[in-house]
Amino acid sequence: MGVIEELRRPLVYCVMVFVGLFASIIAVFMSLVRFGPLVLFKGRKQYKEMPSCMDDPQLGTHGDLTTEFGNIHYVASGPEDKPLMLFLHGFPENWFSWRYQILEFQKDYRVVAIDTRGAGNSQKSSSRSDFSMDKLTVDIKDVLEALGYSSCVLVGHDWGGVLAWHVAGTYPSLVDQLIVINAPEMAQLQYHAYNIVKQTVKSWYMFAHEWPWLPEFIMSMNQFAAVSRSLYGGSENKYMTEEDLEAVRYGLSRPGSLTSGINYYRGNMSLLSKREERKSVLCPTILIWATGDKYLDVALTTGHEKYVQDMTVALIEGGNHFIHQYNPDEVNRAMRQFLKREQEG
Repeated sequence: MGVIEELRRPLVYCVMVFVGLFASIIAVFMSLVRFGPLVLFKGRKQYKEMPSCMDDPQLGTHGDLTTEFGNIHYVASGPEDKPLMLFLHGFPENWFSWRYQILEFQKDYRVVAIDTRGAGNSQKSSSRSDFSMDKLTVDIKDVLEALGYSSCVLVGHDWGGVLAWHVAGTYPSLVDQLIVINAPEMAQLQYHAYNIVKQTVKSWYMFAHEWPWLPEFIMSMNQFAAVSRSLYGGSENKYMTEEDLEAVRYGLSRPGSLTSGINYYRGNMSLLSKREERKSVLCPTILIWATGDKYLDVALTTGHEKYVQDMTVALIEGGNHFIHQYNPDEVNRAMRQFLKREQEG
């Protein structure tokens, strides 16, 4: 590790944490201008029950299993004698973010989408140390064991994708094929966020999450107004309905969910977080990436050759970070072509 990088990290951290604070204050001010002072007192919406779209029997059966950490909620569908396809979502979402992929692959696989640690109806924690990659990876090993499978096709997006990379590198026997959607490997993300200016700027919100209380307040303000159609591509996104947005807000409204979700950043991206080393991935891997991602630069799709034995990168022009819900047909097509190639090969 070079001396320059060692000096750069604390400098970048301090600068960007205060940039994040400034941007957060601006966000609050803009909300006051747009919605009036009452917005400060209109907090998170309370849900007596999950939105009906999350209880759609076509998406599967709800269940809970126990890991070393605690309860993990999941939704399962498809024949139990088929190979397992396990889905890991990102922030600020829950299992429901995979609805289009569940419907696409449930005939060919035993499809299971979980609420990862801290999300939705899974076990929560207010401690950032509970969200290290090593601890989250053990959750996935425990999930497979509890479901009665020795391996799976592992699919992840955002933090779920970062976690999927880590699982494949840590427990290679658990992953037959790896499918990652707009998510870098952990060591790669840490390096780019602190050393590559373009990604540092795009990562301002990750550093903003270092502040206590404020990120949770802003996210929940005005009944989770931050979780809006604009986050998912605006009115042009025909795949994200208002009811679908309610499913996201429902997951965040669960007691402890918001802090737990933000702790993925606090536990892995702060100055004192464990600095991960790149792990080799032995299984066939596809990285699906929408070039219109505002949060993660397309440069993160490069540099994998030394670490991944069988790597495919599928770029989708335009779109946004949540491409599996913005252009699910294109994502499903890329997934199916990859899986078919591996089956035939």
